[in-house]
Amino acid sequence: MNYIVFICPRCGLARYAKEGQKTAKCLGCEYQIQINPQKIRIIAKAEKLEEAINIVKFYKIRGKQPLEFSRADN
Repeated sequence: MNYIVFICPRCGLARYAKEGQKTAKCLGCEYQIQINPQKIRIIAKAEKLEEAINIVKFYKIRGKQPLEFSRADN
């Protein structure tokens, strides 16, 4: 299953959801987000839930700066 990591258009909090999901509630401001790639800022895509969670954590730690990291294939 694939996931997208996106930014709440109201408060700027990073959030993840399953790809293809229609809506998601922001955990920061409780805004009901319409998941539409033309209307929200998608910052990353992940293949696994754990990866999506780690991207959200990384984004929060970085203080909303652009994500620049590489995936190491072992």
